[in-house]
Amino acid sequence: MLVRALITINLILHIYMYPCKKLLLSFLLIIALGLLSSKKVNSKLLSFQSEYEVSLGELNKSRLPGKTYVDEASGYLLIDWINNCEESWVTTQRMMTKFINSHGVGTVSEINYSLNEAADGKKMDFVLEIKENAEVIERHFGNADKKDKLEVTFLKSDKILSFPSDVIFPHEFLDDILKNLYSEKNMIVRNVYEGTIPDKFFNISVFFTDQETKVNKKLVPKGVINKFKKIRMAYYQDKVQVPVFEQTIHLNEQGIASFFRYDYPDYSLELNLKKVELTPLDCSNNR
Repeated sequence: MLVRALITINLILHIYMYPCKKLLLSFLLIIALGLLSSKKVNSKLLSFQSEYEVSLGELNKSRLPGKTYVDEASGYLLIDWINNCEESWVTTQRMMTKFINSHGVGTVSEINYSLNEAADGKKMDFVLEIKENAEVIERHFGNADKKDKLEVTFLKSDKILSFPSDVIFPHEFLDDILKNLYSEKNMIVRNVYEGTIPDKFFNISVFFTDQETKVNKKLVPKGVINKFKKIRMAYYQDKVQVPVFEQTIHLNEQGIASFFRYDYPDYSLELNLKKVELTPLDCSNNR
């Protein structure tokens, strides 16, 4: 949850479904899956439920005659993240987005994603379902295992994907981001696989800034740090020199984001935090 358009001749699917998958991927990589960090970082990371409101961002670019553009965007993103007693992190996510193009035609996309990743970052199981106007477009059940190489298999399929040893899972990716959030480094680059584009991984450049922001204290429950660092990220794929898309994130050191902005060639999307609630888990029976 990007660089691959759905196989369809429908213009609406090409314009709206394709970026919606990008949005899911980037979200998973930086906020939700970020909570999958190793045990030495888990002392700061939290189990939580959160909700974001989707809107169309302002973009100062001239429109070309005869080209279809996004005029309106609305929707929400719901996240559940549970720390499975330091053994793994489990998430379920649902994203609903409605787009209206410059011809007044609308479409509704729904993305359902669930993931269970081991705390050591060696194994990951995921399920991805994408719907367009209530019709299932894609459904994937994947298992990823990292040893000498990263190998991915799929339910009811003989296909086996193999990626280089330097491709990491999202938990390790965000672990690196959090380690450098307040360091002297200006940039890090990582290859990351997370499953929303099952047959590809991303080369991601992360740029750190000195800018910090806060949100309305009513949105932040006790235990959540109300200090968010602004970072920029550029997503590349297939060794292409131009990024597939870019995003701006306001991220705190607990792996929670208060704001996202996704910049595509012809439009931008923004996600603003609507609410977040902590969900601690009782692991006393596991001892």
